[in-house]
Amino acid sequence: MLKTDARETAIQFAIADLNSGVEKSQRAACKKWGIPQSSLQERLNGSKPHAIAHSHQQRLTPEQEEFLV
Repeated sequence: MLKTDARETAIQFAIADLNSGVEKSQRAACKKWGIPQSSLQERLNGSKPHAIAHSHQQRLTPEQEEFLV
């Protein structure tokens, strides 16, 4: 299973491949990047990444987290 950041990157690359015409089908893009087809389909339908969708529930802002790191 891919780490969250790696999975997000793979989803973005799969979307880019589909938009540019490098891959003709979602299935081929998912196989190439090693991601579930359901994840790609949800993202294409407008869902946000988990970290962004739930950012309002976090105690620290992303900037505060980055500062602490």
